[in-house]
Amino acid sequence: MKKIYSPMVIVAMFGAQLLLSCSHPQRYSLSQMAMGTIVTITVDAPSHEKAHNAIQAAFDKIKQIEALMSLYKQDSDVSKINANSKTHVSKDTFTVIEQSLELSHKTNGLFDITFASIGKLWNIQSPNFIPPSPQTINTYKPCIGYQRIHLHPENLEVIKEKPCIQIGLGGIAKGYAIDHAIVTLKNMGIKEAIVEAGGDLKVIGNNYGHGYTIAIKHPRKEGICGTVLLFNGQSITTSGDYERFVIYKGKRYHHILNPKTGYPATSDVISVSVIASNATVCDGYATALFIMGSEQAMSFLLHNASLQLQCIIIDSTMKIYVSKSLVPCTSFKGYTVVPF
Repeated sequence: MKKIYSPMVIVAMFGAQLLLSCSHPQRYSLSQMAMGTIVTITVDAPSHEKAHNAIQAAFDKIKQIEALMSLYKQDSDVSKINANSKTHVSKDTFTVIEQSLELSHKTNGLFDITFASIGKLWNIQSPNFIPPSPQTINTYKPCIGYQRIHLHPENLEVIKEKPCIQIGLGGIAKGYAIDHAIVTLKNMGIKEAIVEAGGDLKVIGNNYGHGYTIAIKHPRKEGICGTVLLFNGQSITTSGDYERFVIYKGKRYHHILNPKTGYPATSDVISVSVIASNATVCDGYATALFIMGSEQAMSFLLHNASLQLQCIIIDSTMKIYVSKSLVPCTSFKGYTVVPF
């Protein structure tokens, strides 16, 4: 793969988009494919060599995590779990599954890594897509349930109650990889940086006092509908029904499945962006909040203030709900904004 270093940040193509000034002369950016998407790492460094070394170390970490948690690599921890009832895994994989189960408990199962048991039925990217029948869905639904996954921390073992249970870490592993890429950059002495993967991102530094202006993609047409400012250590993750979808016989089917029904989530929400200090948490909660719908999502956030999540929720009428503490950092001109 050709590697291109540039003094500009490459604009993200999904979810949150990055808008940066190019006023600083020592800003370097590199994009590579990883975790099924384009990952862009941007750093400010005193030299090309330091930028190269830091960025390469961060990509190495991301690809190490991908190798462990990919659903599509035969020798990954996830593939081994799916093929066996009892599996010894790496500490990274164990940690992500542990955090996933905690998140599942807090969201009453709306985030659930065992969705993969039924996710394989929804191949919406196939040119010959046909929705699975209710009978097929009902056949696989007994294989869904995070409560059927048990962890033994003393020997890093993952145990499934049923052989048919399949897990997928796609809804949380990307955030975990971003978090660890950021740690790697910090350890390399980087003070200003952005790690962005398919629209989900995290920043180091405050862009020299200006903050990082992140564009929120319009869920129904080209372009953006607003912006949000991020500061040192903050992450943003977006889940939306526009990211991967297909129209079949006039009906829209997207990739975000409700684990309780086995079908793509149906609610008034078309996009959710979560801002927090932990990209792993952002990744998982964005999925769950999307499935909840606007009213339940706002209620959940208000009753779980200790999670320290800020949120931008866009409904099907393009009404935009924004956490009160986040409002001063956002701009949505021409849209109805409802603080909560």
